Amino acid sequence: MTRNARQRRIIELIKEREIDTQEELVTLLQQSQFNVTQATVSRDIKDLGLIKTQSVDGKYKYSLVENARPQTMGKFGNMFREAVTVINVANNLLVVRTVTGTANTAGAFIDSMSFDNVLGTIAGDDTILVICSTQEAAIAIKETLESYIG
Repeated sequence: MTRNARQRRIIELIKEREIDTQEELVTLLQQSQFNVTQATVSRDIKDLGLIKTQSVDGKYKYSLVENARPQTMGKFGNMFREAVTVINVANNLLVVRTVTGTANTAGAFIDSMSFDNVLGTIAGDDTILVICSTQEAAIAIKETLESYIG
């Protein structure tokens, strides 16, 4: 499976459960049919800009930096900035145009931000459709996303 698919799965896993070690992440990825090593996971953690935060029980877990600037999001944020060419609002929808072949990566970046008012995203080859709850939410999310590319 591809690096983008693996990194999307890492994001899903850290949102689903509290993961505190790279070894645990390697095991979970292998259970998800990804053939990975600790070194690969270490690079993915750096690329995604994951940080360790303290959970409610005092343990540390991997987390995404929510609503961070691209510089703090590592290569993942840089890929988004390089991929996106324009963002348009159409009622409660955002249409995000990207360089050919990069919509999935840019879509994964949008998904990783866990916007409360995003109902879902669909990525093609060079376009992402972001379905927002309202037109006002679409406008606000557009402004936030544009801050990452500008």
